[in-house]
Amino acid sequence: MNRLNAVVMVGAVTLLLTILIVLNVGHWLSAPRTVPTEGDIIVALGGGGIERVQSALQLYREGHAKRILLTGLDSGPGLRPNHYLHWESKLLLDGGVPSEALLFDDQSANSYQEANNTALLMKNRQWKTALVISDPPHLRRLDMVWGSACAQHGLEYRLIATEPPRWDSSRWWGDRMWAKFTGMELLKLAYYTVVY
Repeated sequence: MNRLNAVVMVGAVTLLLTILIVLNVGHWLSAPRTVPTEGDIIVALGGGGIERVQSALQLYREGHAKRILLTGLDSGPGLRPNHYLHWESKLLLDGGVPSEALLFDDQSANSYQEANNTALLMKNRQWKTALVISDPPHLRRLDMVWGSACAQHGLEYRLIATEPPRWDSSRWWGDRMWAKFTGMELLKLAYYTVVY
């Protein structure tokens, strides 16, 4: 085999591998999802759409846990928030969740802080298992940060994927919103790998 053929062969294999990676990145990002089990707390992560809160309500109604933690409720600088007036809380309260079953995290600014602050809350209250709800392409990064945060305290977590409209792990690039979300997740995953 001459040098030109070798270069063409390496180029073709590299292109094929790149295509396979791109085609499967949606599956890879959402792979850490698990089936809901019983837990001590349901954690509906901030950001995203209504699906995270709807999933928390469904898990609560099915009896998977007796408490729901909402994260990422923004109250604005210097304001004393009334979290019960937030749309997410209202949806849960209207869905039959009693106010004493709701907990709030307005201190966390990102996924890393959500995982660590929740792990400390769980440790302090002697809870062992969290059911963490987010969108499918967010799960790979969550697995990284929740794994680390929970391991420090001997805790467990289950990653529960929402079922958002238009998300297709096989064709993630076909929807502009999900293509952007997936691209950002890949960047954030690289950042978290280096920083955390």
